[in-house]
Amino acid sequence: MKALGIFEEGPVVPDPRLPATTSARVDLQHPSVARVYDFLLGGSAHWAMDRSFANQVLDQFPEFRDIARANRMLVHRVVRHLVKRGVRQFVDIGCGVFSSGNTHQIANAVAPGTKVVYVDNDSVTVAHAEILLDQEGDPDRHVVVNADLRRPDELWNQVWSTYVLRQNEPVAVLMFSALHSLPPQHGDQDPAARLMAHYRDLIPPGSYLGMSHITSEGVPADLISKLITLQHLCDDWQIGEAYCRSHRAVNALLGDFDLIRPGMVWAPQWHPEESVSNVDFPEPSHSVLWAGVGRKRPTGRQLS
Repeated sequence: MKALGIFEEGPVVPDPRLPATTSARVDLQHPSVARVYDFLLGGSAHWAMDRSFANQVLDQFPEFRDIARANRMLVHRVVRHLVKRGVRQFVDIGCGVFSSGNTHQIANAVAPGTKVVYVDNDSVTVAHAEILLDQEGDPDRHVVVNADLRRPDELWNQVWSTYVLRQNEPVAVLMFSALHSLPPQHGDQDPAARLMAHYRDLIPPGSYLGMSHITSEGVPADLISKLITLQHLCDDWQIGEAYCRSHRAVNALLGDFDLIRPGMVWAPQWHPEESVSNVDFPEPSHSVLWAGVGRKRPTGRQLS
């Protein structure tokens, strides 16, 4: 069923006007998803139009700030956990505007020398990341590229062309709240399912793929109505779409990858022991984020 652009899989006809996850051009007329997210997280890289939109959302959906924070904290926990499992290479797709606690900072706090390639398709976001990485990053280990996640071959070629990552070593690919702009359809016809199958083929054996996605399944009724209100506001401000997927549809995006415990769960339930701070939700389902991490089996052997 789909209602007002936010609910899960059904016979949805893809809209040829579907926006990219982020825009390659600098749009001075509409809010930016990346800059709104930065505002919600307490950053400073946002404009008046972004704050106006975000404040209007928060007036009607005050929990939305905590949902954004929960997603960011989830990324931090995933990075810490995977570094402890030996991962030393990350690709952060749809990285958004840099703020405190970026992927390379979280990883290096656990294992100095970790390498990170950031990817975004918003030119302002990329320029902002380049400036900050020039100031406090290591150009041999931390770079950002401008690429569209909907073009996996081009994106992956750009990642390798930085020469930051070793192609024969596992990598952790992060896709948190990056796929909700793609309208869902049943099964193999789901564009996100096709896209993620391609990424699963591209990444080296032994690599990890982490993701989160908004869902309406199991979400309290009052939050469903607020998600509908959010979609109305997105339509009014022309900031893009936000489609939910069912738990089963989100689970399918990791394909046959071996799930890292605890599997696919509500965002606050994924290794909470890795948190340095928490969002206090009445129940985990109030995060509206279904999340997990899978691992591609190493060539020639099964995982223990």
